Amino acid sequence: MLHDPSLVRDAVEEGLRWISPIGTQTRRALVETDLGGVTVPQGANLGLLVSSANRDELVWGPTAASFDLFRPRRNHAAFGFGSHFCSGHHFSRVQMRIALARLLERFPGIRLDDERPPVFDGWEFRAPQHLHVRW
Repeated sequence: MLHDPSLVRDAVEEGLRWISPIGTQTRRALVETDLGGVTVPQGANLGLLVSSANRDELVWGPTAASFDLFRPRRNHAAFGFGSHFCSGHHFSRVQMRIALARLLERFPGIRLDDERPPVFDGWEFRAPQHLHVRW
């Protein structure tokens, strides 16, 4: 990424898609509807799995569960959707791009420690329990 700074933006977007920081969103069905062959009654409480939507193979292809820096850019649901789209998404993206670019500038040989891979945790809010690196 040091040789091509444009990859920082792609890395941030793919990271958001691959490990969504928001795992679920709750909603209430405003009207009775059919969803995947199941009738959802009006007023039913719903738990929407954002993290699952961002790994849907019908949308992202057979490699949906993998991080792919060169995946064609598409909209993902990491910041929600519709009227529930996060108003801070621009600020968050800029923060992540700046942090990643500065990290790579300061530590050009940094990489994940293959012997201690990150473990992600959380239902509503997701994050790594640890992030071991080498340089």
